Amino acid sequence: MTNEKFEGHSFHIPVMGIGFTIDSPIKLAAYGIASTISLVDDVLMEKMRAFYAEKFAIPYESITNKVEDSRAKRITAYLNMVDHIVRDKFEQLKQSICETGEEFEKYMSMLPDYADIKMQFNAFVDSSKTIDDIRQWANQHLQMGGIDVNIMTKLDKENTFNSEKLPTMYNDAHAALRGFANSNLHSSIVLSAGMNPRLYSYFEQLDCFFPDENGKLDKKVILKISDYRSAIIQGKFLAKKGIWISEYRLESGLNCGGHAFGNEASLMGPILQEFLEKKQELIHDIYSIFIAALKEKAKPIPSNPLPVKFTAQGGVGTAE
Repeated sequence: MTNEKFEGHSFHIPVMGIGFTIDSPIKLAAYGIASTISLVDDVLMEKMRAFYAEKFAIPYESITNKVEDSRAKRITAYLNMVDHIVRDKFEQLKQSICETGEEFEKYMSMLPDYADIKMQFNAFVDSSKTIDDIRQWANQHLQMGGIDVNIMTKLDKENTFNSEKLPTMYNDAHAALRGFANSNLHSSIVLSAGMNPRLYSYFEQLDCFFPDENGKLDKKVILKISDYRSAIIQGKFLAKKGIWISEYRLESGLNCGGHAFGNEASLMGPILQEFLEKKQELIHDIYSIFIAALKEKAKPIPSNPLPVKFTAQGGVGTAE
């Protein structure tokens, strides 16, 4: 449900539990495949950081519970390390063109034949280009897969430090959001499991979620929704804070076990049809609220709505 040209893969690896996709980007992102890391368990992330630091000879210093704001700092440190490893692997993949070419060929072979980038490449090599030409083409056109993160918004436990209750900004979900915001990633945060007004309001304090003078977002927001009504309610709430939703991701209640979304057992087909009919209305309504909020905050105001996708996860059919 988007008019954008299809550049690469038409799928992503969604968050799966707390640990199943904790390191998926390290294995997949260099091949252009996007995946999502859960930010629930910072203790697990710290253990994984120690593991990969040793594996890739990266300097490591433990972040213990005694460190102030340890949860956010552990998350930032782990995400920065994942980003560092993935970028190194991606550069090695592009360099492989001048050597065996095996990793580059693996990247291209995994793309579907109808991907624009694959068709462009096939047309490019048909004109008898040299290895050096291909390397330059790869540097200009190949893209890493997104290293996205997920917050279950209702998992927002209050915390203490030195036996004293901490302010709301140190709650679990708040700290996770701050950990992502402070990281080097240029990717998206997926908000799932319902609306948390207190957490949503915290976005206002994080500059990385506001557009710059060119209308670009350093970090984007993906909203998991159950139907059109949940999209418009949450989208408007965040727009009033000056936060743009870059993707509305409709998730089947069956796909997630029905634990998060109650939409009176509506089927995916009719729900998708409503989005198809009303998505332009939604974009227009959200944009008018969005620019009013940015104006009030004296932030740069984009002249047109920012890019937005409408996607579906689970319960639809085949990949095609």
